[in-house]
Amino acid sequence: ATISNAMAPSPQFQMLRHTARAALSQSRRHNIRPSSSVEATRDRPLVHGHHQRRHLTTPPLYAQPQTYVTGASSEQLAESQAMRDWYAANFKDWEEEPDKFIVGEKEAEEAKAKEAAAAAAEEENPSIIQLPEHLTKRNIRPLVAYLREPGIEEGTRNCEKLRNPGVNDPIFPLVPGIIHGSDPTQNIVSVDASSKIMVKTPWFEIQRELDRYHYGINGAFENRVYALTVFPSDEAAVDNHRTRHPKDRTTYKIDPETTAVIAIPAPPLPTPPPRTPVEGMENILVVPADLQMHPVMHTTYCLNFIRYHPGKPIKIPIKLINEEESPTLKRGGYLGMVNRFIECLVDDGAPIPECIELECTGLRQKDVVRREKLILPEGVKIHPRVPENYLMGTVYGVRSTADDDAEGDGAAEGGEEK
Repeated sequence: ATISNAMAPSPQFQMLRHTARAALSQSRRHNIRPSSSVEATRDRPLVHGHHQRRHLTTPPLYAQPQTYVTGASSEQLAESQAMRDWYAANFKDWEEEPDKFIVGEKEAEEAKAKEAAAAAAEEENPSIIQLPEHLTKRNIRPLVAYLREPGIEEGTRNCEKLRNPGVNDPIFPLVPGIIHGSDPTQNIVSVDASSKIMVKTPWFEIQRELDRYHYGINGAFENRVYALTVFPSDEAAVDNHRTRHPKDRTTYKIDPETTAVIAIPAPPLPTPPPRTPVEGMENILVVPADLQMHPVMHTTYCLNFIRYHPGKPIKIPIKLINEEESPTLKRGGYLGMVNRFIECLVDDGAPIPECIELECTGLRQKDVVRREKLILPEGVKIHPRVPENYLMGTVYGVRSTADDDAEGDGAAEGGEEK
């Protein structure tokens, strides 16, 4: 009995729990929606009946006329009086709440205001990497890295601290690596020791691209060209990598007197400190290489970068198209790929494709697929050292009806000749 009395909740806690339960029960009965004011809560009677729902759901948004008539828009509703009369005659809540309809001009003004606010936020955020137009047209994405301090961030133990910082460390997880390779356009030779630059890349920058371009065996992350911008080591701050449009961080509390749900806006995100790229290391064209992953935890251990320049060969993955046009593939067959990548040359200024399409129309069982089935985009050509009979794979699987008919006709003709 002594133990139970000691562990019993206090009267203040019991009162708070009772108030919270009563407010939650009332919000369920009367369909109270969280809002910043008490007037926004609406008391609605219960709907009784065997075939009707007990709790009312959120009322429809009248600002979207296409929810009632397919193809209708708010602009058409604003221009046509007959259309507004028809809506008023067929939808009962029109006369009660006519202000909930947002007609053309107001909707356009709100959209423009949102776009202006987003543009202003991007201009105010100095950490946003904006690539030039000639790079974005070539299907090149930005990537960020930081310099590694020589002697301090080298070696096995120091690199392990970069990957797994302590709880009280001011830095975030960083993946060590180097930038190497030649670039004739910048007079950089790979045999020169100064061409190798030690860098550390934020793990979430790598994971973001892996989630976007990692397709199993035909992974495209290590076969893409990125514009890498390198910053000094002391400017590595996590605030520079926060999302520009964060999720709603609004919290809610219940007023014990009125049992109303009150919204508490979240404080603004901290302004990221300004940072300046290292001189001569802005928008370096690179290709990720030597990606090392933990065998069990699947975390990134190391990632290097090789410099890229127009005319340098790059391996591009193969993607099958029009499989439904193949009599064998559409009946459960498959193409046993021997080579999943093809080495290509991309002209200067041409978009770098994410994959090369392989035409599967008309493929039958035991067909041998070679490089002539590839569809090359404009400005892309196969490297001269790739042979003409470069094997893509062989078709395996069930026989199609056309194959059986062809074999039957062949056997009949052979019997007649005998």
